[in-house]
Amino acid sequence: MKISLQTTDYQKYPLNIGHERPVFGWNVEGEEREIRQESYRISVWRGECGLGEMVWDSGRTESSRMTGICYGGKALVSDCRYGWRVEISCRHGAGESLTLTEESWFETGYFDREEWKGSFIGETSDHIYHLYRKTFALDGEIRRAKLYICGLGHFECWLNGKRVSDHVLEPGWSDYNKTCFYTAYDVTDLAEESGNCLLVKLGDGMFNVPGGRYVYYERSYGKCKLLVQLVLEYSDGRKQLIVTDSSWKMAPGPIKFCCIYGGEDYDARLWKKEYLYADYREEAVWEPAVCVAPPEGKLSAMPMEPMKVMETYRPVSIKETRPGVWLYDFGTNFSGWVRIRVQAEKNMAGSKIVMKTGEIINEDGTLNQRVTGEGYAWNYILDENREQEFAPDFTYTGFRYLEMTGAIPEEERKFLSEQNTETGEENSLPVITEMVGEFIYPDVEQTGDFKCSNQLFQDIHEIVLQAIKSNTKSYFTDCPHREKLGWLEQTHLIGPSIMYNLDVHNLYVKTEGDMADSQWENGLVPNICPEYVTGFEKWHRGFLDSPEWGSACILSPWYVYRRYGDSGILEKYYDVMKKYINYLGGKTHHEILHHGLGDWLDIGPCTPHSQNTPVPVVATCIYYYDLDIMKHIAELLNKAQDAAEFAERMECVKKEYNLQFLDNQTGRYANGSQAAQAMSLMTGLVPEAFEEKVVDELKKDVVKREYAITAGDVGHPFLVAALMKFGMSDLLNEMTNITEKPGYGYQVVNGATTLTEEWDGPEPGHPHGSQNHLMLGSIEEWFYGSLGGIELIRGELPFDEICIAPRPQAGVDWVEVRVMHPYGKITVSWRRVNGEIEVTCQVPPNLTAHLEAPGEGVLRTVGSGNYTYRFGG
Repeated sequence: MKISLQTTDYQKYPLNIGHERPVFGWNVEGEEREIRQESYRISVWRGECGLGEMVWDSGRTESSRMTGICYGGKALVSDCRYGWRVEISCRHGAGESLTLTEESWFETGYFDREEWKGSFIGETSDHIYHLYRKTFALDGEIRRAKLYICGLGHFECWLNGKRVSDHVLEPGWSDYNKTCFYTAYDVTDLAEESGNCLLVKLGDGMFNVPGGRYVYYERSYGKCKLLVQLVLEYSDGRKQLIVTDSSWKMAPGPIKFCCIYGGEDYDARLWKKEYLYADYREEAVWEPAVCVAPPEGKLSAMPMEPMKVMETYRPVSIKETRPGVWLYDFGTNFSGWVRIRVQAEKNMAGSKIVMKTGEIINEDGTLNQRVTGEGYAWNYILDENREQEFAPDFTYTGFRYLEMTGAIPEEERKFLSEQNTETGEENSLPVITEMVGEFIYPDVEQTGDFKCSNQLFQDIHEIVLQAIKSNTKSYFTDCPHREKLGWLEQTHLIGPSIMYNLDVHNLYVKTEGDMADSQWENGLVPNICPEYVTGFEKWHRGFLDSPEWGSACILSPWYVYRRYGDSGILEKYYDVMKKYINYLGGKTHHEILHHGLGDWLDIGPCTPHSQNTPVPVVATCIYYYDLDIMKHIAELLNKAQDAAEFAERMECVKKEYNLQFLDNQTGRYANGSQAAQAMSLMTGLVPEAFEEKVVDELKKDVVKREYAITAGDVGHPFLVAALMKFGMSDLLNEMTNITEKPGYGYQVVNGATTLTEEWDGPEPGHPHGSQNHLMLGSIEEWFYGSLGGIELIRGELPFDEICIAPRPQAGVDWVEVRVMHPYGKITVSWRRVNGEIEVTCQVPPNLTAHLEAPGEGVLRTVGSGNYTYRFGG
C-alpha cells in the first residue's frame, strides 16, 4: 500500500500557482481489499520538505477526504518553491491502521503585477511579426532559472537554441480586457556560463484578428506584445532579473501573414539559426525593441494544462487531382496542422509551397473549403538549404484533406526521375519527403476508455472521442475551423460525456472564469464566452441570450463538483451564478421563460431552429433545473436563506409550467416531443402522479418513430438521461443501432470520422454543416453509465460512493470500461457466460461500491478491491 499521484491544484508538480490558497490531493494504491483512509496531516515548507520554514501544519484531521483540501497556512510568497508532505492513516478490512507518507512540491507564480519589473514590447502595426532577442551573461553559478512569459496572442521562445517547452499556442485564450495569462518554465538546464540568448517569436492568435484572408469575425485587443521576466537565482542567494525593455532587439521575422482563421505565410529566408545563439553578431536589421502599452486585462497564471501535439497521423493516400495539384488524405478528421519535410535544390529558394485544408472533397476529388473557410492556407517560401522543415506556428484548423501545390510528394520522385532520365529533363520542384498531421489538444489525461463487442458502438465512441479532442482547446470550441468559438451550451450538455473521457477539471475552472469575465452588469451570460463575437442578435436574439447557453455558468460547475469533488469552484463563482439566475427570473412572464434558441438543430424540415419543441418548454425546463441546482449549491455552502428562496421559486415555476404545458389526460408536455417529455422528466418538473404517463408517452414517441431521433443539441442529452433513468435502455440500444436514419449509426456508415454538426451531416452526395462538432456526443453517458454501469455525475450518491450497475443489451456480448475517479481507477467488464452475465470490477481505495443487477437492486456493498458477480442474462 502506498500514496500516489500527489497533486497541487489538480496538477503534478506545478510551476505556476497563481493564487494563495492552492488545494491538495492524492491517491492510495494497494492490492488489499477495503482500504479506507482514516485521517490525514499535511505539512508545507517554504523550500524543500522538512527544511526551512514550515508555513502550514494541518494537524491530524479525521477524514477520508483525499482531494480538494485547501491550504490554510501563512501567506504564500510569489516565485517560490514549496515542499509538502502528506501523512495518512489507512486501514484495510479489519486489519490494523497503517501510516503512509509521501512528499511533493509546487512553485508559485506572481500574485501582484508590481512584481513584474519589465515593460511590454511589441508591434505597432497589423501583419508585422518581428523576432525579439536578448543576450546576457551569468554572474556566477546558478541554482535555479525560471522564465515567466506573457506573449500575446501566442509566442514561441528559445533559450540558447532550444525551445523552452513543447507547448503550442501558448498562452491560452481569454477575454484580454479582463484576463491575460502568463506561463512559467524551469530553464535551469538551458542556461550557460559563457553567454545566453533569449529569442521570442509572436503571433496574433485570438488577441488580434485583423483579417486579410478568410476570417470569421475581425476583432482586436491590440497588436502583438510581449512581457518576459527571467529569474536567475545564484548559489550564493543573489537574484538577477532579465526583463523586457528597450534594450531588447527586434528584427523582421519569417512570418509574413498570420491569422487564427486564415492560415500562415512563412518565408524561411528570413530565419537564421544563428539568431538563437549568444555569439551571433546582430546585423543592421536588428533595432531596439519598441515599448508598448500593456494589455487591459489582469496578468494571471494560466490555470489549465498547456496544449501540445498529442497524436500524429500519416496520409493514407496521395493523389494528383489536377496537374501539379496533390491531395493528401489523412484518413480521419482532426484539428491541428501538418509538419512537412522538404528536399530542395539551392536554386529553388524563394519558391512557394501552398497547402490548403478541408473536411470534404468534391465529386472530382478536389478540395472543398465551403464549410471550413474559403482561402485558409499555409504558404511556405523556401530558403537555400537542401533539407527544410515547416509547420505553422500560431494557427490551426480542423481537416482531413490537404491540397498541396508547388512541390511533389516523395512517392512521385522515383517515377519522375525515370521519366526525366529518358527525356533529359530535370525535376524543377522541391520534394515533400514527409508530411505528418499533428493533432493538438491540451495535455490532459485520458481518464476513460470504452470497448464493446458491437463494432458500431465502438465506432460511435471513437468518433465522439475524436470530436471531443478536436474541440478541446483553450476552451471548448464549437468547431475547429470556421468559428473556433466558445459556445457555452455544450460545456454542460455534453459535460458528463467529456468528463468520462478526459480529465478536464482545470479547463472547466478556466471556462467558468471566462463566463465570469464576460458576464454583463445585468447578469446576462452571453452565449459565447469569451465574448469574441458580437452582433449575432441581428439575426436572432437567441444567439446572444439563450438560457440553455448562459446556464452553463450554473450547470457546468455543478458537474465539476459532482465529478471531481471540487466545491471550491462553487464558492468562488457563487455570485456569478446567483446573478445569472436572478437575470433569468427577471425575464419570466407568469414564471415561464419565452426566449432563446430552444432545442437547436433538432431533426425536421426547418433546420437549424427548434421545430419539434416550443422554445418556452425548453427554456423553462433549463430555468427550473438551474433553480434546483442553485438550491443544492446554496445548501452545500450553508446559504439557507438563498436555498429557501430558490425552493419557493421552484414551486411557482413548476405549478405554472404544468398549468401551461401538461395535458393531464395524455401525459404529454406541449406537443409530446422527445425533448419536451425527456426534459420535463429529468429536470424534475413532472408531478409524481403523472410520471408514469409522461414516461409512457416518451416511450410511445420513440417506438412510433421506429427509434429515430428527433431531439437536437439541447434535448438529446436529456433524452439519453431519461431513457437511462426510467429503465428504457433497450430503446437507446435500438436507437443507437440504426444506420439508415439520421443519428450516430448513420454518421458512421456514411464515413464520418468525427461527430458532425447535424445528425445527417455526412449525407451521401451532400455533406453539410461542420464535419467536426462535439455537441451531439451525449451517447457516451449511456456507453459508460448504462452499458458499462459506472454512473458518476447524474446520480445522488456521495462523492466517495459509486454504483456499479451494468445494463446488458441485445446484440452486445461483452463490454469493458475504465474511468478514473479522483481516488483511483474504476474498471467494469462483463460478458455473457452460459446464459448469465459475469461482471468483474475493480474499486479503488477509499471508495464504497454498490454492486447492482438489473431488476434485483443492490446485491452487495463493498470497499476497494477486485470483485466478480453474476446475474441472469
